[in-house]
Amino acid sequence: MQGTRTFNGKRLVIFIIIPVILLAALIGFDQITKYLIAKDEAHFTVIDNFFYISYSTNKGAGFSFLADKEWGQLLFKIITPVALIAFTLFYVFAVKKSYKLLTYSVIGIISGTIGNYIDRMINGEVVDFLSFKFGSYFFPTFNVADICLTVGVIMIIVHFLFLDESAIFRKKSKPNKDENS
Repeated sequence: MQGTRTFNGKRLVIFIIIPVILLAALIGFDQITKYLIAKDEAHFTVIDNFFYISYSTNKGAGFSFLADKEWGQLLFKIITPVALIAFTLFYVFAVKKSYKLLTYSVIGIISGTIGNYIDRMINGEVVDFLSFKFGSYFFPTFNVADICLTVGVIMIIVHFLFLDESAIFRKKSKPNKDENS
């Protein structure tokens, strides 16, 4: 028999079932929160001088990148499916290598990408509502999908810097010294 990998019960749960449930839950939570905020265009203080719910929309990418460009929306509508295909292939790689952290980081990225893509396709813009103030500086408003994307990217960076076999900052094990030498 050729080198085929089979999914035993535990592996199936860890790399397929839980990630699919997590993916659906994250997309669902993102869409529900956006719907609830957008339906009343909510604006209110959660923690005074720090955390606010502030409905806004964004036609661009992070930090309103390309929001003022007519062609920006078309670009995002074309690039997003390509990115989703690439990250799905990356997910398959992570599963084949049995990298749990990498698997879940890709799930975060895919869920965030899909969450914002749904908004972009339905409304032509993304709903943002989480707003933080630090002194007199207001951090750009974002949403649950943006959190998923950011956490996913951070997890990938941690994986490749510290956990992968060829990681840059991985602690190398010292070779065993012969006690008699």
